[in-house]
Amino acid sequence: MSLVLVADDEPAVLEVLSQVVEDLGHDVIQARDGEEAWDLARARRPNLVVTDHMMPRLSGVDLCRKLKGDEVLGRVPIILLSAVLPHGAPEAHAFLHKPFEITDFETLIRKALEEAPRPKPLEGASAMEGLGDWVVKGFEGPLSTARAQVERLRVDGRAEGGALETLGAQLRTLEELTRQFQEAAHLAARTVVVVPVVADVGVLLRQKLEQWKQKQPGVRWEVAVPAGPVETRFDPERLRRVLDGLLGQAVRHGGVVRVELESTPSLVTIRVKDGGPGISDEELRQLFEPFGAGAGLGLYIAAELARLHGGGLSVESKKGQGTTLSVMLPRI
Repeated sequence: MSLVLVADDEPAVLEVLSQVVEDLGHDVIQARDGEEAWDLARARRPNLVVTDHMMPRLSGVDLCRKLKGDEVLGRVPIILLSAVLPHGAPEAHAFLHKPFEITDFETLIRKALEEAPRPKPLEGASAMEGLGDWVVKGFEGPLSTARAQVERLRVDGRAEGGALETLGAQLRTLEELTRQFQEAAHLAARTVVVVPVVADVGVLLRQKLEQWKQKQPGVRWEVAVPAGPVETRFDPERLRRVLDGLLGQAVRHGGVVRVELESTPSLVTIRVKDGGPGISDEELRQLFEPFGAGAGLGLYIAAELARLHGGGLSVESKKGQGTTLSVMLPRI
């Protein structure tokens, strides 16, 4: 079973095409214009895109170009449909001139999915998971002893307060690193399961921001969150980890961090913008990989947890103009 994105601004055509894809045994997500299709593609990472050409906001050909230029989506096959283009477009994997026979459409769907790139199978996943658990267990004893010693020095008053605060902060950093390693190992082994509930994502975002404001008082926070509820399905604990990854990356440069929450009928988007020096094109390609671009494991964990929600992460950055990290989640 594959995930197929179908985009067409004519509701009747959209339903017919979607039904054909579903009858072939695949899951379908629908878009009613080119911009919605682009947002859904970045959030859901489909195995195949089927798009009409004549659509509002973004044409099918322009959508093809944006998809082909994306580091993650560039290899996803695209079937372009059009009544005005006689021979299609070079950016599309395949083309059908409207009107067409349903059997021809079915044949193209099968062929495109057969040729679509597949992720490489994980090797040694169980060993990686075991290694993550072993690291956490191995550090647990020494960290517990170190915490007890710091607390004893605090009670006895035999150490300077600033030094104790520094030691405490370093211990918390080590604890977080071991937790990240374990979490990344379980994600790599594909053993993490999200338990979504229907809730207001705005409430969770405000709570998480309050925690980060206390941790980073030197950062100037700009927040744009709707006053009313923004309900969707998510796993609260896992989404907190996603937000920690985005906010942790943003505060590295200090200054101003802007957080926005937007929603459409099909998508919830949380954007975190920093005013840092930006990220090079080479670093952008590695940003969501383990230890990629010097980001450690935080963004890899965030990207994998967003994927498990049926969503995804995206990044926009230019040298000298800061970076915007976005998590996109499908609506209910």
